[in-house]
Amino acid sequence: MIYHRLVIMESIYWVFTHRCNQYCAHCYNHSRPGGPTVTLSEADAVIEHLPDTNRLILSGGEPLTEPEMLLHILRKARRKYGSGTHLALQTNGDLLDADALDRLLDAGVQHISIASQDPYHARRDGLRERLHTLLVSRGLLEVDVGDPSAKKPALRTFSFWGATPDLWLGGLWARGRALRNGIWKDDPEHNVCALWSGALGFLDDGSDRQETAIQLTSVYPCCPGTVEALGDVAQEPLLDILDRHRGDPMWEALNRGDPAAMGVTTGIDLEYARKRIRELGNVCLWCDEYFTKHRPQRSGDANEATTAWPEDERGRQPLVLVGELAADD
Repeated sequence: MIYHRLVIMESIYWVFTHRCNQYCAHCYNHSRPGGPTVTLSEADAVIEHLPDTNRLILSGGEPLTEPEMLLHILRKARRKYGSGTHLALQTNGDLLDADALDRLLDAGVQHISIASQDPYHARRDGLRERLHTLLVSRGLLEVDVGDPSAKKPALRTFSFWGATPDLWLGGLWARGRALRNGIWKDDPEHNVCALWSGALGFLDDGSDRQETAIQLTSVYPCCPGTVEALGDVAQEPLLDILDRHRGDPMWEALNRGDPAAMGVTTGIDLEYARKRIRELGNVCLWCDEYFTKHRPQRSGDANEATTAWPEDERGRQPLVLVGELAADD
């Protein structure tokens, strides 16, 4: 049993698998057929180390390519949290049929996001209509993305969304295949760090904007991810990982949603950082550059990343996430 001070996080976003039945041009974490998935022991350790949270979102990859693992995680989370935590699932919907849905609902899922309504996922004729009929037949209520009803414990809900400019936080992240394929949002004024699923508020216990992202077992302050992971939640409690980074000016700048200020205390002034953001075209690419070129080196840091993509057509050399995320298909 893990004991810790009482903290209720707003949201935890857990990508427990990179396995997927599709191979999308925009995928930020290189999900693919045969991609890695957490082991049973890792899944159990992660759940044990999670704090109380208002919402746990399970995603991938495509979670339904690992149905037994998904159900195991849902059941274990429901036993841990009871009815106080809203359990949500993100899926492309391809593998969601009546039997799968009934098992998910029995395991405690309260919201299902069909996250494939965009030009990048392979089209499935009639998929939306089929899923709408199925979900309504089980008593789920359709809500818009961001509708507060989707987080009410008494309701079972679903929504349709995808990687479109109005639904994907204003543009594709400069990560993974979107970065490699040149379809990421090239706009230095677009600060994803200060939006929901960015790093804004990840250290602010009790805040309604606090969310952390977990890729397999590695913890990040945002869904796009930083070059350096915060820690491994299969090895230690999530709150201990966050506590260890409080007070560090770099992480605190990200917590404020201000990546331009990451290096102020190490001699990288705001004017230079903003200039580089304009030149790179994206705040995430500046964040990568700071980690790899300007962050003071620390000996023995197991989280340091050294893998980079080859230079793209603009001569930039953007980085990708660490560990499994850095390996292409």
